[in-house]
Parts: sequence; C-alpha cells; structure tokens
Amino acid sequence: MTDSNLQMLREAIIASPYFFPLQLDPSGELVQFVQLTEADYQAASFLDNRILRPDTRRGVVKWQDLRSIATNLTPRCDFIFHISHAGSTLMSRLIGSHSAFLSLREPAILRELGNGRYAERIETFLGLWSRTFRPEQRVVIKATSYVSEIAIKLMESSPHSRAVLMYVPLATFLPALLDGAMGDITSHAELRLKRIQQHDWLVDVPLASLSPGESVAMSWLSEMLSLATAKLRFPDRTLWVDFDNFLATREDTLRSIFKLLGVNAQVEPILTSSIMHRYAKKTEVAYDTAFRAKLLKQGYDRFADEIARGLAWLERDDVSQIREKIESSQ
Repeated sequence: MTDSNLQMLREAIIASPYFFPLQLDPSGELVQFVQLTEADYQAASFLDNRILRPDTRRGVVKWQDLRSIATNLTPRCDFIFHISHAGSTLMSRLIGSHSAFLSLREPAILRELGNGRYAERIETFLGLWSRTFRPEQRVVIKATSYVSEIAIKLMESSPHSRAVLMYVPLATFLPALLDGAMGDITSHAELRLKRIQQHDWLVDVPLASLSPGESVAMSWLSEMLSLATAKLRFPDRTLWVDFDNFLATREDTLRSIFKLLGVNAQVEPILTSSIMHRYAKKTEVAYDTAFRAKLLKQGYDRFADEIARGLAWLERDDVSQIREKIESSQ
C-alpha cells in the first residue's frame, strides 16, 4: 500500500465506525472490514458474518497497517458482560435506543480475543470499536458470554469503562437451557469446567460424570464466577442485573443502568417502545414476558428431574467456596 493510500485509509477509519473490522483471516495477518451505517449497527444482533449481504461492501487491511492506523485511537467504551440467556441482547437494544449510546453486539473478533488469541491486540480493537458516529455518543459493547473470562483485561484496557453484569438465577437458567439451548452447553461445557478448574476447584470432577442438568448448573456456575471476579475487581464500575428482577422492576432497574453509564435518561419511552415486545435476536418475531413465562413453564414441566439434579448439584460441598465467592460479590 502506498503512503498516500495508507493515509487515505487512516483518515477514513479514524473518522467514524463506518468501516467495521469484521474478522481476521486464519493467519491473523489480514483484517476484513465492512461498511456499516448506524442503522446497520442498530439492526445487527451479531457483528459477524451474519450481517453480510450480497451488496455489503468489504475490503482487507494488513494487520501491521491497521495497528499503525489505530495507534491514536483511545479505548473509550462500556460493556455488557453476561451469562447466556439472560436478556443481554434486549438490554443492549434498550441502551442503544438512547441517543447517547451506540451498541455493538458480539463483535466476531472479540470472541477470538476471548478465546485467548491475540491478547496483545485488545487495546487496538477496543480503540476501533470505540469510534462513534457523533461526538456525544459512547459505545457499549455486548460481549459473547464466554468473553466474560477476560472482562478484567477489557476493563483495564478501557480505564474509565463501566460494565453491566447480567444473569438469571439457576432456577431460571435450567429450564431455558434444557428446553432449547443444550447445544450451547455441550459445545462449551469442557471449556467452562476448565475455567473453574484453573482456580483449583472441582479438579476431580470429570465432565462425563455430569447429567444434562448438572452440566447446565456447572456452566451457570462457571459463567457466574467470571462475572463475580469482575465485580470484585471493579466494585464501583460494575452493576449486577438479575434479568428476572428487571422484568419485575423495569423502570428502576433501567434507570440504575443508565446512571451507571453516566446518563440521566427518561426510561418510560424506551420501555414502552416496540423493543420490549420483540424477540431481541430476531426482531421480526413477537416475544414478551408472558411468552417467556410460558416457555419457562414448558421447560419446568418437561425436565423436572434434570432441573432437580442441577439444583442439587449446586449444593454440593465442593461447590460451596465458589458459591460463596459469587454471593460475596452481590
């Protein structure tokens, strides 16, 4: 790339988030960019290949050039860290509906950083993701659930960041996962158990010994442990949000979230918008609190035995120290 072309690219990338870093090639030496409008960001449930359309404009930048381009981009963003199936996409949409924020949902490259690859690139990509369309905006990144493992590193890299920590109690998590998302459990259970075992807990518990309900409980515990670790490290910059409680106390909880993020927001118009009545990941699908309750009851009825096993597993003596750490952060 010539110096003049590199300078033009630098100016375009620094100017706005219109050029979005979508993914790395297998070698990590090339970064694919796509062009996204603000409406594209608002519509996307996942900032990965699912946003691509036949007319999407894209290009490739060498990592060494991108690193040079982004040198002066300062990470300035907030986060939503969460366990799976805890309303985080809905919360990201609610926050992003306020003019003060630009919501980014699950950037694909962030998942690679969460897997431990390219940890030295965190600040560069946070700087890129912190670009906004208007000076008064601030970016709020909703991470994929397992990215919470590096929540502390992300918050250290964005020194003034705040983070919403979203979860549901195990009694809600069990029927939701058993009745519709066991693929998430089976594909990540080994990783989640290893994350617990790296703290010298449950080292003698083989994954194969866990029933489906116990595996779901272990996954919940692993994800909650990551959130609790972040809360204990940054008690004043983080806020626990129980999604079940949010649905019962919407206005108060959403005000608390906006307060954490530094905005005194009028939450009533946000909560009465169509966002609250659509399935957050597929906005064309109708979904509300009553429908969610119906699905959870269906899960309770179908998987009562495994739910009981999962709840009992959480009461094991060798889990007590992990429970205590989580409870001490709440």
